[in-house]
Amino acid sequence: MTQTTTTAAHRRILVIDDNRSIHDDFRKILAPVTPVDDALAADEAALFGAPVRTPAAKQTFTIDTASQGEEGLQMVQRAQAEGLPYAMAFVDVRMPPGWDGIETTRRIWQVCPDMQIVICTAYADCCWSDVQEQIKPRDRMLILKKPFDIIEVLQLAISLTEKSRLLLESKSHLQSLEERVRLRTQELEASKLAAYERASLLDLSRDAILVCGLDHRVTYWNKSAERLYGWAAAEAVGRLVTEIKDHGTDVFLHAFEKVIQTGEWDGELQQVAKDGRKLTVEGRWTLLRDAAGQPRSILVINTDITESKEVEKQLLRAQRMESLGTLAGGIAHDLNNALTPIMMSIELLKLHEQDALRMGVLATIENSARRGADMVRQVLSFSRGVEGQRVEIQAGHLLKGIEKIASETFHKNIRVSSDVPANLWRVLGDPTQIHQMLLNLCVNARDAMLNGGVLNLSASNQLLDGQCAAMIPGAKPGPYLLIELEDTGTGMPPDVMDRIFEPFFTTKELGKGTGLGLSSALAIIKSHQGFIRASSELHKGSKFQVYLPAQMAEGSSPPPPVQTEIPHGNGELVLLIDDEEPVRHITGQTLESFGYRVLPAVDGVEASTLYAAHKEQVAVVLTDMMMPVMDGPATIQVLLRMNPNVRIIAASGLSVKDMVAKATSAGVTDFIPKPYTAETLLRMLHKVLNTQRTSSP
Repeated sequence: MTQTTTTAAHRRILVIDDNRSIHDDFRKILAPVTPVDDALAADEAALFGAPVRTPAAKQTFTIDTASQGEEGLQMVQRAQAEGLPYAMAFVDVRMPPGWDGIETTRRIWQVCPDMQIVICTAYADCCWSDVQEQIKPRDRMLILKKPFDIIEVLQLAISLTEKSRLLLESKSHLQSLEERVRLRTQELEASKLAAYERASLLDLSRDAILVCGLDHRVTYWNKSAERLYGWAAAEAVGRLVTEIKDHGTDVFLHAFEKVIQTGEWDGELQQVAKDGRKLTVEGRWTLLRDAAGQPRSILVINTDITESKEVEKQLLRAQRMESLGTLAGGIAHDLNNALTPIMMSIELLKLHEQDALRMGVLATIENSARRGADMVRQVLSFSRGVEGQRVEIQAGHLLKGIEKIASETFHKNIRVSSDVPANLWRVLGDPTQIHQMLLNLCVNARDAMLNGGVLNLSASNQLLDGQCAAMIPGAKPGPYLLIELEDTGTGMPPDVMDRIFEPFFTTKELGKGTGLGLSSALAIIKSHQGFIRASSELHKGSKFQVYLPAQMAEGSSPPPPVQTEIPHGNGELVLLIDDEEPVRHITGQTLESFGYRVLPAVDGVEASTLYAAHKEQVAVVLTDMMMPVMDGPATIQVLLRMNPNVRIIAASGLSVKDMVAKATSAGVTDFIPKPYTAETLLRMLHKVLNTQRTSSP
């Protein structure tokens, strides 16, 4: 049976005892029908420091009773389900014939682990040590010895129900905190996800985006900045921006001050990447402020305009050339008008002159006038473009004629040789113009061999595939006649090589050259839809390769595809070293298409760094011999010191004989001349990889 009064839930008490008189005793003490004295209030005040309440404010406990442990457990479960759990229970230790108090306690704690239990026992029932051994944990259980002391019962009820209340409040508070933590965690995760998405979007940008603080240190560095400058984000963040990107101190400070003063700045900057590449970027800087409106950092967006500036420079140069051509055309026209009566007058004077001395003078004047006329024709060819009747030309005859002229007119200390096969493809063109072009190139070679030397003329049929054509600016796949002129003269440094085809550019003394020979030759070659490649090394001579579109002989056709299968790779890693981006691009694409992996490098310095990091994975190295910063031979020496067994293929567009000698002296026996076809490259790779694998111990 039960008796319930209307009180707070935390003051509910369950009494489990098989003696109903004990139930009445607990009711009289904890839930009296008539007001009790102030003992309960006094005990509460003594225990918790609460003020003594007036009788009207007194609260009693809610007492429910059960006669057996099973009944008590059912009541505990019901109270839990109703959301009004018991704060504590007084449980008799002996309740035959059912569960005893110890078993009942165990069962209750399985349902309500935090419930406070008081075991009621007489000295004859069992001792305290026995109870302690049988019931654990002990911190939620106390012993009340019979017969009861009223004050002791009151104190236990007050303290344990208060403990239960505080425990429930703390649990509720903890749950509230956990919920707040959970919600805040969700917010942080959402914020983190949003930040990650924003960072991902910034990484997709083609512009280099970075943020630097007012102390000039980098705090953010996107993927495009990594690609542009060569610095990884982990390397860049935390460093001074002036250490990473060379702005030029004055320019950087001016831009920084401007953005602080006005909130933004835009302009062009000349910078240098990690690998030494010179960059031109268009910068847009914006000042970022904190919540209080104070300057916090600077957002920098840099767009790489290096290539567009180069195109602009070339366009301006072309416009300048066009202006020079127009000017040259006008001058040539006036010179023609001036030279025509001179040459006609010389012819008239020669008809009536018998004196040898005066005839010699007239011959000198005539030669000078003819030389001026030839110069005028070159100027006109440059200014108007070369035009003429196109016929089928057997270039072998032209080369033999050029060899004869050069051998007879050049100084005797210059030896001229030729290698002209009989089965050369024919060229559709103007024989006079092509003759003039070849003669200009030979004269240019002669002037580079003042102390004598060798001029080699050769020709061959070349069928350029897509791989070869992509490696040569201006080339298209198809059949070509290749004419090569190679001298052993003084050679040219890179700064001169960059300008040799400019009209009126010459390195000769005043009066010794017009600067029109090579520019006229280039104009003739272009008018025939051909192209020219020039290479030179100071003190080692120069080489010019003229490619003219050719017509195959009747009945001939491009050679059929080789029946043997072109060898493929098996995922081998190739370290590709070449300073020319088109060569790296097309060669890398070809290798990847045929099953290789490619690790590109722009020069020997970058290649050495990459090889050190990937030495175990690199199967073979394909390196150009002529590169800035660190050339091929130096790169080969560095790689061989790092790994004496490294497999290396050398490539070059210069004289094959000289380059093979250089490669051999550097320790490399495999060489491939540029431009190479895809098949040539793949077969060379297959040969090198398999030969070295077979010979390796």
